[in-house]
Amino acid sequence: MLWMKECNKTVCSIIFVLYAAAVAAMYITQFVPELKDAPAKPYKGALQPGEGYGSTIKEDPAILMPAAVESLIREYLEGSYRTYPLLFYKDVRLKEEDSAGIAAVIEELTGLTKAELDRFDAYEPERYEAALHEDGEQSIVYKEAQLPAYSLRADISYERFRELMTIADEIIGGASKYSEQFLLYNFARVSMTYEEALAEYEEITDEENIAGSYSRLYCDYMGIILSIMPVFVCAGLWQMDKRSRMEELIYSRKISSLKLIITRYLSMLLCMSIPVILTFLHAMICIRNLYPEKNIHFGNAIALTMVWLIPAIMAVTGTGALISELFSPLFAIFVQGAWWYIAVQSNQNAGSITKYSLIVRHNTLGSMKLFQIQYGNFMQNRMGYLILSMIVLLCTVIIYHWHRKGAGHAKKILWKNTVRKSKA
Repeated sequence: MLWMKECNKTVCSIIFVLYAAAVAAMYITQFVPELKDAPAKPYKGALQPGEGYGSTIKEDPAILMPAAVESLIREYLEGSYRTYPLLFYKDVRLKEEDSAGIAAVIEELTGLTKAELDRFDAYEPERYEAALHEDGEQSIVYKEAQLPAYSLRADISYERFRELMTIADEIIGGASKYSEQFLLYNFARVSMTYEEALAEYEEITDEENIAGSYSRLYCDYMGIILSIMPVFVCAGLWQMDKRSRMEELIYSRKISSLKLIITRYLSMLLCMSIPVILTFLHAMICIRNLYPEKNIHFGNAIALTMVWLIPAIMAVTGTGALISELFSPLFAIFVQGAWWYIAVQSNQNAGSITKYSLIVRHNTLGSMKLFQIQYGNFMQNRMGYLILSMIVLLCTVIIYHWHRKGAGHAKKILWKNTVRKSKA
């Protein structure tokens, strides 16, 4: 009876209707257009001059390491470092001791000492210049940056290189081009050849991979909305109980706090999963219609979608419940909104799956190998939020039980008396 009442209360609330509408709107406006046409097969020689077959992120140390080291040397000589906290540009200028730390990183990577770097006065940044030809015609030419002679040390392993990039990022203050989430995006992006573009097309349209390719893109879009909207449902239900004075009635019941909170939590999860299930079923039908000649396997795609999205719903709902019970539903919405904004702004669209970000991004049908490279981070991220949701749920039960015993009521009375005395 309690389970059915909680489910009924959830689905009949206006806030749940708004939640379902938001999920549907995200699905229809962002993902459904991807289902209208299958990716076009690339054809060699079919491009116009200056065009290409797109780009991809390739974690190749031979590409990544020289590009990142050159950038670090260039920024050291310029005396400023570009960072993107919350994706807003910020120019960072380091103190002398911090600048020496960057020089030590460069020295370990290249052998260039701080004294050699500081003595180099012929530095010129990369730029485009107007060139005047003998026939009087002008053209724009690109000039590379003038840097001191150096070479990447052969005995530096890729693992040590990544460690040094993390050290440099910490010295700069975080959110630099050398951070874990931005390193690949900035220095491992390369143009695809025809053969690579064809291989990616065949990979996407392979019977074993079609469902997975589309499910990653589906989860990318849906993960954004599911990392914010559940808190409105949770906070709305908590506020409804307070307005209808259901707290006093519930507090007097013999039902345990553990059973009550878990029942409410699971009912919200079930109800909020319904729009997700319906949109994913629609997506699977559309994918079958898009590739009628292929025998598509959806098993792994379903599992991936569950692992990707359910921990996000659980964490947001659990955190919303805890803050609503401990403080207020409005404060829970504010906190989750700030958390969501930071998560959205701190992620690249692809190639930046970190161990801690609430939102996981992979905004492309392709780049399956890139996702596989970051699969360890992905699983640690999702399992971390699954564990977090369990912890905050347990904390909510404890706080709720504490309030039922009268501690919360006594605290409110004490606070009111304190306010009265201060006014007097």
